[in-house]
Amino acid sequence: MTTITRPTSFIPRTCRLTLVPNQRVNAAPFGGSEQAIDLLNDRWLLNCEMPEGSFADGAMRDAFIDSMRGQVNTVALYHFAQPAPRGTVRGSMTLASSAAQGASSIVISGCSPSNGTILMGDMFGVGGLLLRAVADSSAVAGIATVQIANRLRVAQSAGAPVTWDKPTTLFRLLSHTGVDFGHGRVSATSFDFGEAI
Repeated sequence: MTTITRPTSFIPRTCRLTLVPNQRVNAAPFGGSEQAIDLLNDRWLLNCEMPEGSFADGAMRDAFIDSMRGQVNTVALYHFAQPAPRGTVRGSMTLASSAAQGASSIVISGCSPSNGTILMGDMFGVGGLLLRAVADSSAVAGIATVQIANRLRVAQSAGAPVTWDKPTTLFRLLSHTGVDFGHGRVSATSFDFGEAI
């Protein structure tokens, strides 16, 4: 398995990032009551579409598809529609404390400005994981507690860097529409990626 470098011209016109929880739901055969079990190991699915383009764009897309070798190789991707938080936090942030596997929140230090905001939907990267805030919060003296949608798949250590600018995780190519060439242009091309776990 090789991690492929994303071509710089691979900038989709649309992007959808969906969290798929790993869960089991069972219903009692007679009473109808249900039991839902969260098994951790949530997974991101990313669907994006490249716009119509030139033959050179089509050649790049073909080469990128070929280099992925189906689901063998991976590529680091981010939420193209939201490369930076909507909130005001920036800076060289780190985890203020360790976070256990399964944690549904992280504590970030080094927030700038020291009273900066994190808004629901903001994306962050920690230890190769792509995390989404599910509630608004504000930093106090540069420290913020962030409630996250996807519980931590692996424990994270205090001091681990927190990425706010284009945070990525590794994805595998699940499917693509292929590249249609014609009349001096290529048509829009759709890609489906699944987080590599």
